[in-house]
Amino acid sequence: MTASSTEPSREEDRTTRDEANDLSPPASPFPVVGVGASAGGFEAFTQLLQNLPSDCGMALVLIQHLDPHHASSLTDLLAKTSNMPVQEAKDLMPVRINNVYVIPPNST
Repeated sequence: MTASSTEPSREEDRTTRDEANDLSPPASPFPVVGVGASAGGFEAFTQLLQNLPSDCGMALVLIQHLDPHHASSLTDLLAKTSNMPVQEAKDLMPVRINNVYVIPPNST
């Protein structure tokens, strides 16, 4: 029995996992743009992400003043407004073109 054409082969699956864990630099350089806001900056972030194309050719790092003692849903809320992937930034995370990174609370 052979796998259907819609299922990834073991080689394709391994390649996808390898790409996700790849820490090598991108093939072409691209700008990484940092955007900061005070605690009331959610609306501005939302408007920015709604008006950027999904292939804007850069990575965005969104920095908002957040209460260090409370969990934040900023990443989840912004993900609903953007055509680009939005994720919380983590140490040693590779930065990818056309992605949005949100700093977590209590970060410097």
